[in-house]
Amino acid sequence: MAKSKIILDLANSSVDTMTALKRAKVLLLELGNDKLLEWVNCEIAGYPSDAELPEYRVVQGNLMGSYFKGSMANHMKWNNVSLPLGKMPDEIRDRILNVSFHEGVDALKKLLESADDEERQLGATLPAEFFPIIAKCNNDPYMNIISARVVIGSQFVQNIFSVIENKLLDIFMILEKGFGNLDSLDIDVSGKSEEELHKISERMVVVIYNDNRVTVGNGNKIKDSNIASSIK
Repeated sequence: MAKSKIILDLANSSVDTMTALKRAKVLLLELGNDKLLEWVNCEIAGYPSDAELPEYRVVQGNLMGSYFKGSMANHMKWNNVSLPLGKMPDEIRDRILNVSFHEGVDALKKLLESADDEERQLGATLPAEFFPIIAKCNNDPYMNIISARVVIGSQFVQNIFSVIENKLLDIFMILEKGFGNLDSLDIDVSGKSEEELHKISERMVVVIYNDNRVTVGNGNKIKDSNIASSIK
């Protein structure tokens, strides 16, 4: 059987991620599986601020900042340098360096385009409450941090799209194997038993949720505001 055009389009990058997600939503509606539809809807519209994020939407960045040593009258200053984290416990290190992306795919795309067009870095500002913790972990009471932000390489954000598209390809191929050509965006579930439909749905659930998920909230991220407001 020839491959469905919607599979070839996605494999050849002939359609964008949003279009592929909308096609998946139309097809998955026929199965009525809440887990599948929740994932598609969140990727389209964005994840709630307290959502359990997929692993691929939590990116670890590099901590950059400015600090001085000494008194205000007599000191040495370092501007926009990598800030060491010393003997910081892993849990706190992850809270500082991990940046969560809740945006839907269109908002993420615009975020990337804006950063690339204006040659800006993606990043999130680190709250001042972390500054004395960093100095303590470096065993350096004379380290006075002025500002700090976690900087994210655009390639790591681009990887979010790659992961989503790979999952969509797997979903489309599972659907095609179960129901035949998908180009009409309509699948006939009447010819399958409930058990067969359940097995097909569960295979796709595994494709989507086989990674670790990160609960965001209660201190597991730098701040609640959208990272788009932190492009500097």
